[in-house]
Amino acid sequence: MVERIPQTFIDDLTDRSDITEIIGKRIEIKKAGKEYKACCPFHNEKTPSFTISPEKGFYHCFGCGAHGTSLGFLMDYEKLTFVEAIEELAKMLGMEVPKSSEDIKITKKQTNLKSLLNEVSDYFQSNLKSSKNAIEYLKDRGIDGKTAKDFCIGYSKNSWDDLTKKYGSTEKHIDLMVEAGLIIKKDKGGYYDRFRNRVMFPIRDNRGDVVGFGGRIIDEDDDPKYLNSPETALFKKGYLLYGLFEGKQQISTTKEVILVEGYTDVIGLSQYGIGNALATLGTATTESHIKLIFQKANELTFCFDADNAGRKAAIRALEICLPLIRQNKSVKFLMLDKGSDPDTAVREKGADGFRGMLKASITLDDMIIEVCDSSFEIDSLTGKANAAEKAIHLVRQIREGIYKGLVVEKIAKHYGVPTSNFSTGSAQAEKPRERKKSAKTKRPTLVHQAIKILLHDPSLGIKLSPNDDLKFIDLKGIDILNEIIDLVHDNQFIKVATIIQHFENEKLRKFLAELAIEEILVNPSELEKEFDDIALSLKKANLKKELNTLLEKAKSKSLNETDEKRLKELTSNPKNREILS
Repeated sequence: MVERIPQTFIDDLTDRSDITEIIGKRIEIKKAGKEYKACCPFHNEKTPSFTISPEKGFYHCFGCGAHGTSLGFLMDYEKLTFVEAIEELAKMLGMEVPKSSEDIKITKKQTNLKSLLNEVSDYFQSNLKSSKNAIEYLKDRGIDGKTAKDFCIGYSKNSWDDLTKKYGSTEKHIDLMVEAGLIIKKDKGGYYDRFRNRVMFPIRDNRGDVVGFGGRIIDEDDDPKYLNSPETALFKKGYLLYGLFEGKQQISTTKEVILVEGYTDVIGLSQYGIGNALATLGTATTESHIKLIFQKANELTFCFDADNAGRKAAIRALEICLPLIRQNKSVKFLMLDKGSDPDTAVREKGADGFRGMLKASITLDDMIIEVCDSSFEIDSLTGKANAAEKAIHLVRQIREGIYKGLVVEKIAKHYGVPTSNFSTGSAQAEKPRERKKSAKTKRPTLVHQAIKILLHDPSLGIKLSPNDDLKFIDLKGIDILNEIIDLVHDNQFIKVATIIQHFENEKLRKFLAELAIEEILVNPSELEKEFDDIALSLKKANLKKELNTLLEKAKSKSLNETDEKRLKELTSNPKNREILS
C-alpha cells in the first residue's frame, strides 16, 4: 500500500480526470448550460441541487453542502480512503502511481511491520489452543470457537521473553519488534515482552492487516486489565476502530454503526448476528472516529453504560458529533441500565430484544435536552435559563440547514425562548441595522479578492509573479496566493479542482472550495480588468514595502552594493514611479 504519494502526481491526476465522466458513470446527470446537474447522491432530494462543473473539475451540492474534486467524489461515493481513491483514479486513467525513494523506504518499513504483526497474530492464535486458562476465560464470556476464529483471538504466553526468543534472531528483527510495540527495551540492557499471559485481540485495518493488539488479563490480580499496543506508524488510536474490518459487510448493507466501549462488546454483539458494532481503542471518541464512521454509514448509535463514566463519554461524544451532523446523517444514544454493557444486554435480551432497544434510543435533539436539563435545577427560572443557554451553545455548533432549523424549533419550544436566540453571536438577536452596518465594514482584502478571482479563472494568475510582484508583501493569505500563482505558471490551463486538491490542509481546501462556488459580482467580460486593478494594487504595495525597507537600510547605512543598485532602480524607473504615485 502506498502511504505517501508525490503531490505533483496527485495534481496531475486531478487535472487529467474528467469529473463529468467519473460522476456520470455512477449517477444520472443532465446537461445544464456549461454545467451538469443531478439529484445529490449524498442526501435525499427530489429537485436537483447537485452541480458539476467540467471546466473547474469540481462538484457542489447547494442542498447539503457536499463538494469536492474527482478524488473527493470517489472517496465519498465509493467509501474509499484517500490513497485508495488515488489508486482507483490512476487505474481509470491508465496511470501508474509513482513512489519516490523516500516513499519506497517508508512503505517497505511499514510492509515489514505489517508482515511481522500478522505473523505474531497467527502465533498468538496457535498458542490459544494449548492454553486452558485462556479458553476457559473465553467460554466464561460466552465466546465460542467460531467467533474466536473470526476475530483471530489468541493468547500471549506467560513469559518475559517468548517473542524475543522466537523472532529476535537478528538486530533488525529486534528493532522491528520494538517499533511494532511487541517488546520493550530494558534500562540496563536486554528486552522483555509487552504482552504476557493475556487473551490477545488483534486490531486490523480496512484491508485486514494486523496493525496492533489489545490484551486482556486472565489472572484478575494482574494489572492493567486491558493493555493496548503503543502508538506506532501503523497504530493510531484516534484513527482506528476495532471491528471495522470484521463488520464492513453488515455496515455496508445496513448503513448503521453501533459504537461501544470494549472489544468483548463488539464480539458479543457479532456472535448474536449484530455485526455492525465498533469500539474505540482505549481512548475517547475523536472527530476522526466520527468522520470515519460517517464515510461508511448514515446512522450512528452510541451505546454507553449509564454510570458516571458512561454519561461523561456520552456528553463528550455529543459535543464532537454536533459540527459533523449532516441532513443525511443521524446520531442516537442508547444508555444501558447501571451495571449492564452491550455484551450482557444482548445475552439477556437476545438479538431482537437488543435491536428493540436500539430503536428506542434517544435522538440527538432529545439528548441535548436531557444533558442540559440534568445539568441544572430547571424548576427554578435561573436553572432553566442556564439550561437554555447551554442548549443554545450546543445547537449553534450544528451546521446550518433544514435539520438544524428543526432542532432549533424543538429546543426553543422546550425552554420557551425565541428561535432568534440560536443564531450565531450573542444569545440576543442583533438589530438588523447593526448587523448590516457591521457587514459593510468587512470588506474582503485584496489578497482574498485575488484568490477568489483565480478560483474562477486561474489563467489570470500569469499576470503576477510571486518572486517579483509579491515578494515583500506580508499580508494574510499571501502564501496561498503565491502558491496558486506558481501552479498557474507551471500549467496555465490548470483546473480549479487541481488547485484545491494541491493543498494538504483539509480546512484550507474547504475554504477554497467555498470561494470557488461563491458568485463573482463582476460581469465575466470585466473579470480580467478587475484582476488587473487588484494586481496593480498588490504590485504597488509590494514596491512600497521594498522601497521603505531599502530607505530604512540607507538611514542606518547598511546598504550593500545590490541594495544601492535596486534603490536607484526603484527611484529612477518611470514605470516604478508611476506605480508608486
